[in-house]
Amino acid sequence: MATTKPKQTENDLREEFNALRVQVDSLVQVLKAKGEQKYDKLGKTLESELEHYQEKAEEKLHSAYKTGTDSLNDLEDKIREKPVSSMLIALCAGYVISKILGNDK
Repeated sequence: MATTKPKQTENDLREEFNALRVQVDSLVQVLKAKGEQKYDKLGKTLESELEHYQEKAEEKLHSAYKTGTDSLNDLEDKIREKPVSSMLIALCAGYVISKILGNDK
């Protein structure tokens, strides 16, 4: 009988070890599934944020382009209204810039 009890204890330990292995495997599968869900959710969130910022950047670009175009049109109108004054201002600005940059030739 002395050999039966250790054998039975060994079998019990093997059964418990196998049961623990099954539980750990199932826990790993659950954690893996939850991790994949979090990964998918994070990916979708990042994708929507990226689209949002792309749209904002496009809006800002269009706004800047429209402002620049409007400013150029206003400048063209002012030059057409007063061509002589515009020419004198351009010549004076060129002269001042050349003096600042040191082109004294």
